[in-house]
Amino acid sequence: MASEAGDPMRLLTRASVIAAGRRSRWVVIAVWLALAMLALPLQAELSERAADESETFLVRGSESAAVKRIVDERFRRGSETAAVIAYFREGGITADDGRRADTDALALCGSGAIPNLTMVATPYQRACGETDPLDMSSGGSLLTSPDDTVILSTVLMTDDSTPDIEQAVAAIREVVPPATGDESGLRAFVTGRAGFEADRQAALGGINETLLAITVAVLLLLLLVTYRSPLVALVPLAVVALAYLVTSGLAYGLVAAGLTDISGQTTSILVVLMFGAGTDYCLLMVARFRDELRRTRDVEEAMVAAAQRTAPAILSAGAIVVGTMMVLALADFNATREMGPILALGVAIMVCAGLTLLPAVLTALGRRAFWPAVPRLEPESAPAVTFWGRVAGLVHARPGVIAAAVTAVLAAGALAGMGGRPALDFAESFREAPDSVRGQQVIRDHFIPGRAAPLRIVVADEVGGKVQSALTEGTHTPVADMHAVARSAGADGLLIFDADLRMDPFSEQSTDAVPVLREVAERAAGGQTVLIGGTVAENYDSRQALGRDTRLIVPVSLALILVVLAVLLRAVVMPLYVIATVILSFGFALGVSSLIFTHLLGQPASDPNLPIYAFIFLVALGVDYNVFLLSRITERRRQHETRRAVTEALERTGGVITSAGLVLAATFATLMVLPMEALFQIGFVVTLGLLADTFLVRALLVPALAMMLDERNWWPFKQTATPG
Repeated sequence: MASEAGDPMRLLTRASVIAAGRRSRWVVIAVWLALAMLALPLQAELSERAADESETFLVRGSESAAVKRIVDERFRRGSETAAVIAYFREGGITADDGRRADTDALALCGSGAIPNLTMVATPYQRACGETDPLDMSSGGSLLTSPDDTVILSTVLMTDDSTPDIEQAVAAIREVVPPATGDESGLRAFVTGRAGFEADRQAALGGINETLLAITVAVLLLLLLVTYRSPLVALVPLAVVALAYLVTSGLAYGLVAAGLTDISGQTTSILVVLMFGAGTDYCLLMVARFRDELRRTRDVEEAMVAAAQRTAPAILSAGAIVVGTMMVLALADFNATREMGPILALGVAIMVCAGLTLLPAVLTALGRRAFWPAVPRLEPESAPAVTFWGRVAGLVHARPGVIAAAVTAVLAAGALAGMGGRPALDFAESFREAPDSVRGQQVIRDHFIPGRAAPLRIVVADEVGGKVQSALTEGTHTPVADMHAVARSAGADGLLIFDADLRMDPFSEQSTDAVPVLREVAERAAGGQTVLIGGTVAENYDSRQALGRDTRLIVPVSLALILVVLAVLLRAVVMPLYVIATVILSFGFALGVSSLIFTHLLGQPASDPNLPIYAFIFLVALGVDYNVFLLSRITERRRQHETRRAVTEALERTGGVITSAGLVLAATFATLMVLPMEALFQIGFVVTLGLLADTFLVRALLVPALAMMLDERNWWPFKQTATPG
């Protein structure tokens, strides 16, 4: 197969052969160890960079991102990040409660524990901070609920970096009464934008370490079951671990150079993707190496044969994943765009490790790697009937029936999700509601609901009054209250308004109201500057961007995968139906998951990122592992006609490919132990899709279609088998 793949394929296959050499193997191992040691200190630096997600969930070029930029760059006041303390007593706030709020505010002012603190204000006093005639945050009417059961204190900081926000919120929670209540029954919740961000980071705290520990444990168990050898089970994990360290170092270099950004979400998925896909790439070569050791006594000869037969498949599979991940760089949504280059880098490094480090380690260990189940030299004989031999025989006998049955099952599952699901709001994004969510609910129940996350409006000073009137007057508008909070320090004549909505600011209803509000504001401004941002507007812009990104990324990804498969297989028909089957399994996973989430798990809402992330991972990885089967079909096709080539390929690779699918599914399933609903949903859908792809698509549907189409698989190129 290497001779058909072109010069780059032969070159990289040759690299695997060289890496297995008697002397070169030790050089290769030493180089990878040295690179990993150099990168190890950068792991902590990368995690620190990933912890700052202040820009992660914004949209490139959006109106809400423009508001944040203008406020940060041009306003002395208004650019602060707010932590809101909600003091709550069921029977009504007392005079002692008010004094407690003032005492807490003074303590926070003098503690020095809050980075870049600019103001602390209660309904009764400004404990610290400059007086601003436009600032209404100290007004008791805005900070006391109509039923007198809640009072709000506001803590403002000029820094919105995630680590500083976490430090500030932790300091506030040390001072104020606990959310469970003090001895008098007064409860305090720290919420607002700072509270939301701190609780999100707390939920993700230690996520990579947790994922890594669970992933390694799951993979080690599966590898021990597969090979019944502790050493060969550890080898793929060690290879992937070194590749992961090297990737972390290079990723930090890219981030430090300003070439890309990184978030905690990206680093979490990087762990899962590298350990899942990387272990599978290693499995393919380990399995072939074991087979070759049964044919020859010479370990180097066995590795050369294994590398020549598996390296092209590993390289092609990796190229599909790398290319698909790079397509994510086209996205406007920052979280999606920044993920692409980092994940592509991780897979590329993993492929390099699989083609160099793995052959070197396996050759150095030799047959000892498989102890106690050491492969012994076996004479050529007719293979015994195996489970996968029986499956291949069944597919060979009834390809039409099997193709129809599997297609019907997958299509029925896909149709189950046609109704769609609403988007998760902030409260639903945690599997257990933290302090900030409960505080937001208290504010929603006792204040104007939008007080928890107001719209932020930047408007030209001369039309500020007109815009305020247009957005607040009449029953048609969802804005309940709007007040100016800052004026720009320069001569540009801009005002910042905060606008509170009548409905829950994290609901889909509020998100849907944003384009109408922007239209009303633009009409009232009469061509003057007016921009609407804030959390609600950011949610709307993100939803719009995700739709645009999906419409762009999906066709580009599919076209890229089609080209790679067509080059690899020297055909057009087979790549087309392989892609179609993987898309069908993606639809099945999304549809069946929708039913399970809604009717069994009681979670009818969906993370807006779910469809595009599930598509990218399922289609890229689904096609990726089909490459392992297809490469063996093309290998056998040189000796036999197509139907026999498919039968033999399925019989000989069914076990290792199914093991690879189980390994990858188990790896993505580790996301389901995390406390964030979005990651749980991604883990569930991708795991279900990978299982469907492993046991239905790769094991049954693709072989059945290949047998039905027979020689037409290779259109438009004529491929003549050499009888064997």
